[in-house]
Amino acid sequence: MKTNIWLYQHESLKNLPGERWKDMPGFDGEYEISNLGRVKSLRRWRSCGSNAGYYTTEKIRKQSVRRKKNHLLNECTYTIGITLKKNGKSITSSTARYVYFAFVKPFDLDDKELLISYKDCDGRHLDARNLLLTNRSDLMKRSHRLRRSRPKFEENALPVFQLTMSGKKIAAYTSLKEAQEKTGFVTSAIAACVDGRIYQSHGFRWVSPSKTKPSSSAQDKSNQFFNEYLWKKMGEPKTSHTNPIATLNLRPQNMKGERWKPIQGLENAFRVSNLGRIKGLARFKEGRVNTWTKELTKRLIPDGKRNKPTSCLLVSLTKNGRKFQQSVARLVHHHFVKPIDLSDRKIRIGYKNGKYYDLHWKNLLIERNSGLS
Repeated sequence: MKTNIWLYQHESLKNLPGERWKDMPGFDGEYEISNLGRVKSLRRWRSCGSNAGYYTTEKIRKQSVRRKKNHLLNECTYTIGITLKKNGKSITSSTARYVYFAFVKPFDLDDKELLISYKDCDGRHLDARNLLLTNRSDLMKRSHRLRRSRPKFEENALPVFQLTMSGKKIAAYTSLKEAQEKTGFVTSAIAACVDGRIYQSHGFRWVSPSKTKPSSSAQDKSNQFFNEYLWKKMGEPKTSHTNPIATLNLRPQNMKGERWKPIQGLENAFRVSNLGRIKGLARFKEGRVNTWTKELTKRLIPDGKRNKPTSCLLVSLTKNGRKFQQSVARLVHHHFVKPIDLSDRKIRIGYKNGKYYDLHWKNLLIERNSGLS
């Protein structure tokens, strides 16, 4: 049973304390919205051809949540949305817009310059009393006043150090603006490094001595050494420090008995291990702007077939600027058991113990009827 849920998440048709309902604007009486942000689909006749049809049941509609990271506060902001049908077409919009229109004051719902904000700054609190009608300019000013974002002039005034990729200090600037003027690098890229949103810009690292607690989501993610998402997709098999599942391990250190080889055709970018782990090498990635990528153990993903159980693990690789997915079992077999044609989809890799996530090279074999002798 759900506990500690937001008001808009309650699915009972029984009214919540203080709840009132009105027609959803623009939907001809097919839906209702409440002053607490819940949306109700009303009982109505739905035709199914000539002289046929049925009555729909009244129910509370589920809503979607969009999260966005506020790197300054190191927390998420939320927008709640609802998708409804009108003339056979799906329409998605912010629920808060409908609540404000119905219970506070009507406004032009199609005017995207008019925005709804929240007095307590939490987009999950859809009570009409918590909503504000504003525009982009006023919303930005309020965000600055509440210290939820930093004005450009303040951001540009931050002192900044220019470091090599190994962390050696090579220059100091009184502000981001001075750093831009003396290096020719754009301020936004340097600021992104200072905030921790990216690791480097133009081949250098950038830090500010005035930021004692940089909010680095990338750094936080790099400290997660267990692929929990994949573990849950696997059905949460038993794993421990003494008997680990290698494909869940994201640590950079070698595991017991682990050996690495360059992946054929991607020798300067990726390595594969005899235990089924994939490593991306530290390197510059060429493009419109050269970017530096750190060495990291790649997260493996299930094969993603709909309505079918997972049959293999995949890894996302990049070649000549294009991303593609490859079966990790095929890579391990090719590099540690016996070379195969990696592009031949008729060749299927099997697992001696039946566990698709055990990619130890000794556990792999070519299945029968794969076109190989």
